[in-house]
Amino acid sequence: MPPYAISCSKHGLAAFGPQARKLQPDPLDAEARAPRITGEEPRREPLRVAMISNPTSGRNKRGLLSAIRSLLRDHPDVPHFEERTFEGIAGATIAALEGEPEIVVVNGGDGTVQTVLTSLLRSPIDRLPLLAVLPGGTTNTTARNVGYGTRPLAALGTLLGASAEGRVAGHVERRAILRADLEDGPQYAMMFGAGAVYHGIVFARGQLASHGMRGQLGAGIALATFLTRVFTGRAGTMFPPLDADIHLDGVRLPPTTYFGLLVSTMDRQFLGMSPYWGTGPGPLRLSAMRVRPEHLARAIVPALRGRESRWLQPEYGYRSHNVDEVAVTFRGGFTLDGELFEPAARERRLLLTARQVGYFLRATT
Repeated sequence: MPPYAISCSKHGLAAFGPQARKLQPDPLDAEARAPRITGEEPRREPLRVAMISNPTSGRNKRGLLSAIRSLLRDHPDVPHFEERTFEGIAGATIAALEGEPEIVVVNGGDGTVQTVLTSLLRSPIDRLPLLAVLPGGTTNTTARNVGYGTRPLAALGTLLGASAEGRVAGHVERRAILRADLEDGPQYAMMFGAGAVYHGIVFARGQLASHGMRGQLGAGIALATFLTRVFTGRAGTMFPPLDADIHLDGVRLPPTTYFGLLVSTMDRQFLGMSPYWGTGPGPLRLSAMRVRPEHLARAIVPALRGRESRWLQPEYGYRSHNVDEVAVTFRGGFTLDGELFEPAARERRLLLTARQVGYFLRATT
């Protein structure tokens, strides 16, 4: 590892253990942890920037990280943490916060951002840093929604140059963050998925990735495979049904068996899809499709585009709602921003909320 990349593996899981749970702020307090800076505040002194990179993320493995290391040689005051595991990235986030940075650059895939968000929002800091998310992964769904530019090296150069002059290169976007309460503490993310969403990722990372089909291509093929099997009634063991008991803002949905369940605070998913057509002010956007839905040929296109349609009705097997809270009881595996959580031996109940917020630095276009 180069001398300007700092290893934080010594922090390990201790940052997520019982001691850390005692330090967690009240969920409602997290809403008020405004950033130290906004895009409208000029400053004379340089802004403090820290960077976290995952060397195993898709674009980083293909040369991006090497170029970033070269760029950072001209910015020796920027601590650069390179970690590849959940524990390492969590520890790197905590170490970065010790320097009280105004901006934390996250260079990795969706899972890297999810780990940083979890560590950040579990921390007891009074003010949150701005997050500048670079598309250093393979699918980069989070970066497509809240990222800092599409050309990561050029974007980082702009950010570092402006920060050295005490300026914020871009504008600040406030976003609701999904919270999933698990047995070992809360996890924070932008997307939760179960049923076909979970199994589609397993399929894409297993059979498809082994044949070199990764990222948007692999995700697209997984989606096409799923739809083909749904249309032909052959979902079988590849996309097994999901038995789930769901409550939305305390109201129980009629019992049914689902093909897939998606809950997110993002506007779009992979391939630019926006599969949410519900209304209402709630920050959590839920969409679900039951097993053997009716009028699938007419409903699938507006469902993936997030457009209202007379075919997208609960009685036909399609639901989309904007809510404040989702309580789901089920037995299968699930995903948070592409990170896979395996099926439990017994039924699990997850509470999904979005009371916390994050502050993302967006490039000015």
